[in-house]
Amino acid sequence: MANTTSIIWPLEPHTEIKHIILRRYLNSWLPIISRYHGKIVYIDGFAGPGEYSFGQDGSPIIAIKAVLDHKFKLGAKIRMLFIEKEEDRCKFLKEKINKIQPPSNLDIEIVCEEFRNIIDSILKTVEENKKNLAPSFVFIDPFGFSGIPLGLIKRIMQNPSCEVLINFMYGDINRFLDLDDNEVHLTETFGTDEWKNAPKNDPNKRLEFLHDLYKKQLKSFSGANITFVNSFMMKNKSNQTSYFLFFGTNKIEGLEKMKEAMWRTDKSGNFEFSDATYRPFQGVLFEDKPRYSELKIIILEKFKGKTISSKKLGDFVVTETSFLRSHYKIPILRKMEKESPSQIQVSNRKRKGTYPDDSIIKFL
Repeated sequence: MANTTSIIWPLEPHTEIKHIILRRYLNSWLPIISRYHGKIVYIDGFAGPGEYSFGQDGSPIIAIKAVLDHKFKLGAKIRMLFIEKEEDRCKFLKEKINKIQPPSNLDIEIVCEEFRNIIDSILKTVEENKKNLAPSFVFIDPFGFSGIPLGLIKRIMQNPSCEVLINFMYGDINRFLDLDDNEVHLTETFGTDEWKNAPKNDPNKRLEFLHDLYKKQLKSFSGANITFVNSFMMKNKSNQTSYFLFFGTNKIEGLEKMKEAMWRTDKSGNFEFSDATYRPFQGVLFEDKPRYSELKIIILEKFKGKTISSKKLGDFVVTETSFLRSHYKIPILRKMEKESPSQIQVSNRKRKGTYPDDSIIKFL
């Protein structure tokens, strides 16, 4: 982790990749959500100064440019709220954004305050008036693990068409897990004290336990009650896990677009990145390809001897595996159909070798 006591600091590779995922998702999210809603909101809860040591854009500028540079005209009224508690960074960000000429449909506000205080105030107003938040994307990217209680995330996600992208600071959590002073913060973050059961002597099992516990709490009814949750691991230059990006949405379309953004970043489908192996100027002889044989096994284990529509099969692939909707038709179904004897029977379609949503697949 870079020294973050100054106003600006160097951009690390894993942060650059995080921003690439963010920008790719916003490029998809903005036109989709603005097509159906007259007002949308983007919130960056830990905005920072908006710039790194060598002039690279920070997350607020990346989000603004996603609107300014979008190839489609975005008809919705877009409100961007940037929250930064450090006054010097907040001032730096204000000065930087004041140089930008936003279009008439883009409203930008910068607040020097704690994320949880501002969001709690917004949600209280909404809840007291018995209304809902406008469709919102909330980027929660703290330096530590305190100040992002699970209960607050649940309140955000109770509003229709809201989504969260959370930086779960595993490295800090793991380092300070056994300090008594952190007990309240950790229980607040996880929404339970089950974190106390994390294995102590096996680092890999500990990582798996804490990752899975947080994911479970994001999804469970007693936790944040989010329908779909996906994660992406970020490792530092020592190849140790720094954090996980957790994305949460209640819409399959959102999950699908975020997985596409993550797949473009890690074409192996492992959903991870390491500073230790990052070689931006080194060519790749053999690019990673999806492990189609693994997906075929998953599909057959679930559907062998059963019948399902192509649309529902695609939904299964998106929601229950690490793969994309584009991975199952040509690479798997077409090959299975060409086998002798054929491994599938397909009905309700016009042309062989195609698998439209309403076609019916029977796995033999």
